[in-house]
Amino acid sequence: MKSKIHFFNPGHETAILQGSENYTPPANVQRMIRELSYLPVWYADPEDFVFTEEIASPRFFSLQPKELRPFAKLISRKEIKQQKDNLPEMQAAPWGLSPHSHSLFEKLRKNGSLNLTIPEWKEEYTRLTSRQTAAGCLDKIRELLPDMDVPVSPKFCKKVREVEKYLILQNAPFVLKTPYSSSGRGLLWLPERKLTAKDRVWIEGALNKQGCVSIECALDKYQDFAMEFYSDGKGRITFAGYSLFRTNAGGAYEGNRLLPDAEIERRLSAYVPVAALHRLREELQRRLSVSLGTEYAGYLGVDMMICRFALLPEFRIHPCVEINLRMNMGLVSRMLYDRYVWPGAGGTFRISYHPSDGQALQEHDAMKVAHPLHTRNGRVVKGYLPLVPVWKSSRYRAYILVETGG
Repeated sequence: MKSKIHFFNPGHETAILQGSENYTPPANVQRMIRELSYLPVWYADPEDFVFTEEIASPRFFSLQPKELRPFAKLISRKEIKQQKDNLPEMQAAPWGLSPHSHSLFEKLRKNGSLNLTIPEWKEEYTRLTSRQTAAGCLDKIRELLPDMDVPVSPKFCKKVREVEKYLILQNAPFVLKTPYSSSGRGLLWLPERKLTAKDRVWIEGALNKQGCVSIECALDKYQDFAMEFYSDGKGRITFAGYSLFRTNAGGAYEGNRLLPDAEIERRLSAYVPVAALHRLREELQRRLSVSLGTEYAGYLGVDMMICRFALLPEFRIHPCVEINLRMNMGLVSRMLYDRYVWPGAGGTFRISYHPSDGQALQEHDAMKVAHPLHTRNGRVVKGYLPLVPVWKSSRYRAYILVETGG
C-alpha cells in the first residue's frame, strides 16, 4: 500500500471558484495553513508524510508521550529534493482537491523526481463543491422522505432586487451565503426584512465575485452535527461516523465533541428518534452514490442541524445544510477519538484563533498547567494535548482537552 503525503489547505472552496493553479489564499488563510500545517500528522498513518512549506522541526513530536508514537513524518519542499532517492512511492492527499493543490503536487513530483500519484482534477468538482449541490440534495431528500418535514431549500439570487423580493415574501431573520464557502465563512445574517447600506455592499461584492448568493430563513437551531462519509470513486459510499460540533453566533466553526458514535447518537436521540437518523443516513448514502459516487473519491461530510421550524413544537432534522467535499474537522475529531482517547473518556477538539501575538502562547501555557496530560496504553485519559506547536507569534491553535467520563 502506498504511503500518502498529506497537505493541509483549508478554504479550498475559494481556490476552486477561482480555478487557477496560481491561486493565492487570503492572508488569514495563509497563516492558518502555516500555523496548522502539522495537523494531518494526527490522522495520517505512521508510514505517511505531511508536507509543510517551511522546513519543519521534529522537536514538537519528539516531545509527545512515547505511547502516542509513531507519527507520520514532516517533510518540506527542500527536504523532498534532498531525500528524493530514499522516498517511497506515494499518493497525494490534500485536505481539499483544487487546481491549486493539484498544481502544487505536480510541482513537487517534477522538482523532487517523486514517484507520486495525484488525484485527477475534474471540472465537475467545481459544480459539486457549490452550495447548489447541497440544495439539490435537500430537494431530493424532501422528495424521497416526504414524512420527514424537511425545511425549504435556499433560493439562489443573481441580483440584489431578487434578495429584496425574498425578504418581502418571507419572515425574518434570514441568512445569506456565498455558494463557494463553508465552515461559517461567507455568511451574512439579516435580522430584519430590509437591507442596510452595509448589507448591500456585502451582497454586491459577493455577486461580483461569485455570481450569485443563496438566501433562506434562519432556523431555530439547537444542535449542529454531521454525517461523515467516504466515496471510493466507483459508486460506493460508506458511512465514516458522526460529528457533533459547535459554531459561534455568526455560524463559524469552533470545535467538536470527542465522543464515540454511539454516544453522539444517544445525545441526538434526545431530540429525534434514532430510526430517523438511520433512515436519513441510508438515504443519503444512496443519493450521494448517484450524484457523485463515480465522480469523486475521498472523504466528505454532510452538515446537519437539529432545529424547530414552521411554528411546529417538535424538533426536526435539517438533513443537508452543506456538503463538504473534502477532509474536514469533523472527520479529524472522529479519528482523534478513535485513535487517541481512552474508552469511556470524552472531551473537545478545538481550533481557536487569537487576535494578537502572545495570546495563544499564554493560553497554551495556562492550559498545560491547569490540565496536565495523563496517558495510558497510547491513549489520552485526561488533560490538554496541543496538536500543533504554539509560538509567541502564533494566532491559531489546535488541541484536544479530555475529561474522564466525557
